[in-house]
Amino acid sequence: MFDSISFLRIIKTGVTNFVRNLWLSMAATMVMTITLVIFSTLFLLFVLTNYSINTIQNTVDISVYFKIGLAEEQINTIKTEVSQDSKVKEVTYVSASQAFDEFKAKHENDQLITQSLNELNENPLPATLHIKANDLEDYPVVAEKMQSEQYADFIDKVNFEDNRLIIERLNKVLNFIITFGLALFAVFVLIAVLVIYNTITLTIYNRKEEVEIMRLVGATNWYIRGPFLTESMMYSIFSTIITGLLFIPVFTKVIPAVTNYVSPDVSLYNNSVFNYAYLLLILFGLSVVLSVSSTLFAIRKYLKI
Repeated sequence: MFDSISFLRIIKTGVTNFVRNLWLSMAATMVMTITLVIFSTLFLLFVLTNYSINTIQNTVDISVYFKIGLAEEQINTIKTEVSQDSKVKEVTYVSASQAFDEFKAKHENDQLITQSLNELNENPLPATLHIKANDLEDYPVVAEKMQSEQYADFIDKVNFEDNRLIIERLNKVLNFIITFGLALFAVFVLIAVLVIYNTITLTIYNRKEEVEIMRLVGATNWYIRGPFLTESMMYSIFSTIITGLLFIPVFTKVIPAVTNYVSPDVSLYNNSVFNYAYLLLILFGLSVVLSVSSTLFAIRKYLKI
């Protein structure tokens, strides 16, 4: 274990090494930053695409409009039959009076519509069933069933907006991000590891005599490793800060615009999509793993400790 003086001396030596080899340190930090930027971009694309797919899937439903004046008992019978279908996940019933009240509330600020509604003698809106299927592929089957002769005497219209094409395209984008993105990220991870490994190796050679003296006076292996690990941690800290600054516009402009387009009720700060602090923690953790593992490997190979 280190005392406070030894710990501070290790930190100071590591910072000195970082400054002394400034160009090498900047190169290592830059490569690590590029790696983190690629990872962040791919990760956010994955999150946003996956979020968009789930949001669109949740908004898909089948609206079944009953004929006006149909008995409530008949509607309940049909609702029960639909609910028992294995392809159906959820059935929501909106009565004619409820639909009329919701329509009035939605247009309460429109005087023309409000005046027109007040002049009506009867409710022009039908009772409705909103049906959600278990899977996207089940919607056409359920919609076709509701349009069959079985319900022709009871149902006036079946409305189904098929979003499968949009979701299929988003899935293709998602698969591309996973395959091509991971390959690109792996290449830059390898480059970052090699650059940090070579940077630490050069630092070890520059301090070879100093390390030998520390060994002769009885310095522990961790005391010798400490400055090199501190130097690698500085690569992680600076690369995470730079990447975090680069992605501030993404979180303040791009993500709110995308989420507002896909789902207007979602804001950046309710953690429904992704939180900026989480990304910084992931980036710092990733950079620490890469830099420290590269450093330990170099130390083990060239210092024999």
